[in-house]
Amino acid sequence: MPKSKSNKSTTEEDLELLAKLGIDIAPEPTRQHSPRQERIIAGFEEIERFVAEKGRLPQHGEKGDIFDRLYAVRLDRLRESAECRALLEPLDSQGLLNAENDASWALEKDLTEDEIDAALLASLGVDAA
Repeated sequence: MPKSKSNKSTTEEDLELLAKLGIDIAPEPTRQHSPRQERIIAGFEEIERFVAEKGRLPQHGEKGDIFDRLYAVRLDRLRESAECRALLEPLDSQGLLNAENDASWALEKDLTEDEIDAALLASLGVDAA
């Protein structure tokens, strides 16, 4: 039985057939971030979605739901970590990593004086509850 010669090159016909079959042969993109960095980015994106949906920053305290408090703590930790800030600052279109923006967020949203005070205390790392 004669050995068949294997040809490693891909022809135009091969590519057309693969396209018709719906098979993508493009190489997978190389990973730009480590799995840890991907988790950090995903966590930050969750906070961004929360802010977009609620129209406010996540807050500490008993009044908020579990996600409100979880995202508030997560945002604090991201702000405190130089590594996280360096990774996320190019992605931070809303200025969430800058705690100094917390008061302006509160003022823009026409909050009560108590809510503004709570936002200011939260930006300083003090739990108002």
